[in-house]
Amino acid sequence: MKHPIRTAPSRRLHTARPPVELHRLADAALRALLGGALTLGAAGAIGQETDKVGADKSEAETRKLETVVVTAQKRTQSLKEVPMSVEAIDTERLSAQGMVKLSDFYSQVPGLSYSPSSMSSLIVMRGIATNSGINVRPTSGVVIDDVPYGSATNTGVVPDLDPSDIRQIEVLRGPQGTLYGASSMGGLLKYNMADPDTVRATRRIEIGGSTVTDGGNGYQGRFSINQPISDSMAVRVSGFKRHDPSYVENLHSDENNAADVYGGRFAAILKLTPTFTVRASTLLQDTSTNASSSVDVGYDLVPKFGEGVHDRMPGADNYHSRSSVSSLKFSADLGFASFDAITGYNESRQKALQDASYTAIGAAAIGINAALGLGLSAPGVAIDNRFDSTTTSQELRLTSKDGLDLQWLVGGFYSLEKVNSVQNFYLGERKSHNIITTMPLLIATNESEYKSTALFGDATYKFTERFDVAVGARVARGKNRGTSVAGGILTPPTTTPSGNDDDDTTYQFSPRYRIDKNLMTYFRAASGFRAGGSNIVVPGSSIPPSFKSDKLNSYELGAKGTFLDRELSLDAALYRINWNDLQVNQVDTTFGGAYTTNAGKARSQGLELSGVYLPTPDWRVQATYTYSDATLTEDIPGFVEGQTAYGKSGDVLPYSARSTIFAAVTRYFGMSNGLDLFVGANANYVGARDMEFVQSATVPRVHLPSYTLLGLNAGVQGTGWTVTAYIRNLTDETGYITAGRRAASMASGTNATVAATPVQPRTFGVTASWDL
Repeated sequence: MKHPIRTAPSRRLHTARPPVELHRLADAALRALLGGALTLGAAGAIGQETDKVGADKSEAETRKLETVVVTAQKRTQSLKEVPMSVEAIDTERLSAQGMVKLSDFYSQVPGLSYSPSSMSSLIVMRGIATNSGINVRPTSGVVIDDVPYGSATNTGVVPDLDPSDIRQIEVLRGPQGTLYGASSMGGLLKYNMADPDTVRATRRIEIGGSTVTDGGNGYQGRFSINQPISDSMAVRVSGFKRHDPSYVENLHSDENNAADVYGGRFAAILKLTPTFTVRASTLLQDTSTNASSSVDVGYDLVPKFGEGVHDRMPGADNYHSRSSVSSLKFSADLGFASFDAITGYNESRQKALQDASYTAIGAAAIGINAALGLGLSAPGVAIDNRFDSTTTSQELRLTSKDGLDLQWLVGGFYSLEKVNSVQNFYLGERKSHNIITTMPLLIATNESEYKSTALFGDATYKFTERFDVAVGARVARGKNRGTSVAGGILTPPTTTPSGNDDDDTTYQFSPRYRIDKNLMTYFRAASGFRAGGSNIVVPGSSIPPSFKSDKLNSYELGAKGTFLDRELSLDAALYRINWNDLQVNQVDTTFGGAYTTNAGKARSQGLELSGVYLPTPDWRVQATYTYSDATLTEDIPGFVEGQTAYGKSGDVLPYSARSTIFAAVTRYFGMSNGLDLFVGANANYVGARDMEFVQSATVPRVHLPSYTLLGLNAGVQGTGWTVTAYIRNLTDETGYITAGRRAASMASGTNATVAATPVQPRTFGVTASWDL
């Protein structure tokens, strides 16, 4: 992650800095080399060590990195003390540069990949992923204020929250099954929202605008109000509205991918006694767009209809989602331990009309149109996709006091997820807005419930002041029940029940050794799993009714340290993950529907490095590097040409680049008129990637080449206000985030159209914020 600006820069003294003694450099180099040799240590965070300081501090203090606190292990800790790979993202720095979506900044975070798509967005950590789509289980989890968000049964329920009231985003890499359960086998995104403050009333306003080269214009507005009611009670209200600029348009209409996003949050805190606190919050976000962000290209990635253009049935490429998360948390200090009871409820409702004229049903549209006598001039097919999920969760947790030789945590968890998904196929005009919804060709619905219960716990024992060992385990049971209903003109009505049960145990083991007070090394072994489930069964297809859970084991060596009197932070992680029975998405070539099966084994191994350096009080330099090698270690079994996914041992897993690099530098200036000025530049390299496995041994997978994005930013800050100007993708580089074939079968080979999601073209923007 980058630090685009320093959100609260101080007035700095500008006296000359004394030279660093040679023995200090030698000592730092030796300790860094030693830590790296022992562990090739833990992934650092872009927001892991910040350089925020107070205006009244000395120069020696101003150049030090500040400790960042995280809650990755369900207790408050310094990030440098957590024996696993964690990133902390400062969201104020993101919004100041218009980075308000995961696709804007994911590639700057070591080990994180992202594949955005209507109904099927996918978060990937350390290469652990095979597919995305409706009914595909996610491999990375999402938690909002300790409440698991979204669906354990669908990758598309990704919140992509606006940063308006997010205090910090924590990125936990590697399996988190012990503390967070199923579908966090690759890692976890943990959104920590701003807490109401009972001491100080605050008001904040932020506005901004942006424009995209050869695209549209956008704007954003945010506010937050914190109001103490008494010494023991406070409320916080925030809201936002965005119009994200367009840069992709439809060949046959004026529809484009501009998005309208709005939402808000209400939170309250009540301290009933000095030892008992109640917190309540609710959050809402609504997103809508009239067109997807993919463009039509060939296998060579040359646009078929011009830059930023796709060919879609008018009115059949839109998307709308509404997400809400509510939580109620009771916290009590029992003296010997703290007790937390967290009740959560989240709801996600998504719908999208999508052009399916490229499927087998689409290929038959001309004949169906003639048979029904509809008189369509250019018949095609649209899919009405809907996915609604609600999840109720309850967690009870008892946590020991800090500072003891034996620290422990025990808890219980329950969740009930209810899902209703729909895929209806309709005829329509390919070049005008006319979809015949009164005569569905095919109706496929699925109603399911996934119930999960678990007991979990961990303990850390300090053998000496320098050495301790943490162990943990989670015993979980999942029950999945579903019913698929199919019908329509093309198939007789059928009802198919399905279900499966999972009993899974996950573990973690993590010894930690402190070489000195500023350098920590660790080893972490952990496991994770993803629940099995049921498929939407269509009569006449080869879709199996269910699939089983897949599991992995991860081994990580790490080190985290600060050097040069806290002016330099260096972190690293070396990992290896063995993955069994991985779930693979298949496509039924008869109707174009997706389903899931289990297939073979895979391995992911890699290295993550990051560093932040303050060479003087006025300079900040940051860099990250990720190397990822994620491949199959067995052939995908049961291959049938044109029907099932083809993958050989040694083939790379989808979505993740072999290498990513990010670097940023910022220069701060203290002005004589009391203002602070800052200027910065950054570069982000993303390596080549292969997309999803295809159903052919002779047709290659879609391959996306590497790209490099450059950015500039500058701003000025006064008392209580900041103005920032930025340029993203300075050179207007063409690069692609994700892509997939749009073809009815493999017969089209490399002549098939590919829908590819480009990086946002060169964007100019300005933001301004006021703290009132």
